[in-house]
Amino acid sequence: MKKVLLVTDVTFWEKSSGHRVRISALIKYLAVNVNLTIVITGPAPQNIEVILGANYKAEFFILEKAKYLNSNGYGRRLKTFLGDRHFDCIIIEYIHSSYFLSFLIEETLVILDAHDIISERTAQFKKYNQAGTLYELSETTETEMFNLYDYILVLCPADRDKVASMAGHSKALLCPHPVKALRHRVRPAVKNIGFIASGYLPNADAISWFIKHCWPDISGSYDVQLCIYGSVCDWFRSCDLHQVVLKGFVADIRRIYREVDIVINPIRFGAGLKIKNLEALAHGLPLVTTSHGSRGIENGKNEAYMLANTADEFIRAISSLIEDAGLRKRLRRNAHRYVNENLTADNCFGPLLEVINA
Repeated sequence: MKKVLLVTDVTFWEKSSGHRVRISALIKYLAVNVNLTIVITGPAPQNIEVILGANYKAEFFILEKAKYLNSNGYGRRLKTFLGDRHFDCIIIEYIHSSYFLSFLIEETLVILDAHDIISERTAQFKKYNQAGTLYELSETTETEMFNLYDYILVLCPADRDKVASMAGHSKALLCPHPVKALRHRVRPAVKNIGFIASGYLPNADAISWFIKHCWPDISGSYDVQLCIYGSVCDWFRSCDLHQVVLKGFVADIRRIYREVDIVINPIRFGAGLKIKNLEALAHGLPLVTTSHGSRGIENGKNEAYMLANTADEFIRAISSLIEDAGLRKRLRRNAHRYVNENLTADNCFGPLLEVINA
């Protein structure tokens, strides 16, 4: 089996987010197909390697457990770790961790798991007057960084095409996020409409827009609740809005999908694939999302999920789902079929494994 090293930062185990879910799925897939080692920057609890190793069936190593280091500090720790170890492939999570490339001690296949195209995210944030909120790159600089790698992993076709235009078709590798179909009962009456999100700024913008422009009409017409889950709730000090409930963080994601009848994701800007949309499809929940939210799953629109961009479109889509249990059942069947045909682990990560084994 090929020996693969995956290098990621401390957010892999300390935060619950779409990116963490994505890295977790990638590690689980690689662990059964290659000889896998994962290096995490740290800091971290003393026994975290044992816990992670048991959960993921792979070898883990923390570069620094007691404190945060700068890039040179982490880079030197990685160089020491590599020592006389040989890896057939090194995967680096996130373009902001590209400083590790300066500390590699042998020629090997080097792959970037990009997650998002940062220059595009930068432009999106500027468009919505949020410049400077997150790590930013110009397209020129990002292209130069892409050219340091043999391959760039991206999660949706639009990002694959963008990387191809920036760094060449041969470097872009489409590897979306895998999910498994799970069945939930479709209740005769809708009680809970759910929004599940981290505290990422575009998520807060999305639900704030929905509450302001859509919720008064929906809550005024139907006896339903809007349930908001996840750290996005931290953006709201309190919520005295009619029929809106802040649920906060819920450890068991399956419990959320047992509670809700319809999932919304009115995301307006950001970048990359929306993993929470894939999870809604996997659980067979009727999903209403925007054109931006549908990145990577465009071929399932209005079959596996419903597309809405304006307030009127959201209100009409949600109203039709509340009133028509048959429509909700049809969307569940179509969502599960879409997941089984497009989002298995082999569909998503098979191209990466082929490159590693080539």
